[in-house]
Amino acid sequence: MDKRRLQKIKGGSYIISLPSDWVRKMNLDVKSELKVYEVYDGLKIRPPIKPTLEKVIELKELESTKYLVITYYMQGLNRIIIKSNSVIPLDVKRELRELQLQCYGLEIETETFDSISFRINVSVSNDLIESMRQFVKKIETILGDVELLFKNFTNEMREDLLARVSILNKDYRLLVRMIAVGVQRDDEVNFHIYPKDIILFAVALRDLGRFITHLMLFLREISQEELNEIFEFFEKLREIFLISTNMFLTEDLSNMGKVREGFRELEKGAPKTEAGKEMVRMGSYCIAMMDNAVNKSVRLYDFA
Repeated sequence: MDKRRLQKIKGGSYIISLPSDWVRKMNLDVKSELKVYEVYDGLKIRPPIKPTLEKVIELKELESTKYLVITYYMQGLNRIIIKSNSVIPLDVKRELRELQLQCYGLEIETETFDSISFRINVSVSNDLIESMRQFVKKIETILGDVELLFKNFTNEMREDLLARVSILNKDYRLLVRMIAVGVQRDDEVNFHIYPKDIILFAVALRDLGRFITHLMLFLREISQEELNEIFEFFEKLREIFLISTNMFLTEDLSNMGKVREGFRELEKGAPKTEAGKEMVRMGSYCIAMMDNAVNKSVRLYDFA
């Protein structure tokens, strides 16, 4: 590490010299331009390199191609091109077109016999905290409606909940994209939060994504016959979800004991049915959210 002294020049500006080794390594000279912009913990200086925002996928196996499109979307690309060595069958094209329903802003730009080009047309917010809060709120609303399902069970209500959980996956993918863009293009998207916290937001989002996966499996498995047996434990699950996610957002750790105790009750008393097992798995991700909250509350530097 090298410390350099700040100098004031005529006109009121300040300058600092750059290490010559770094200048040579970046192939810079006295006429080179640099990007200088503010990040949470200081200023960042780097060459104005253009990001790679386009990927080409060779269509070989459909499921792998669909997986790559969604992954590339989440990792911040703006254009994804699928190419085939032959005419793409109609049923394959149909499934590729349906990817537009799984990701906000994913749109078909051009289409030929042997290719499909997607353009991503969605803005990314720089308010990561509020975006996460809104995502959690949507999960909370669904959990509340699951309790209403217990009181008046119909397959129509169950299907409605499954559809809404599926839509939550679109929100999840957009949040992953937000974090990926914010980390890689921090000159354009600045979250204004502690750098370590961005990592923990990504970890917490992963845990919430797994929570809603098991919520979907729970809704598919639940039967009318076990509603009375499982209701009180679902109430406990909802309680510890609310507590643990609030802990993460506020860093108020006073209710850690309630989360632990609630999860122990789930492990010990939840029915051993498939639905009961999914409920315990959801509870384990509430414990994970509590862990994320504790990790987030510890910072070595205070830039406030």
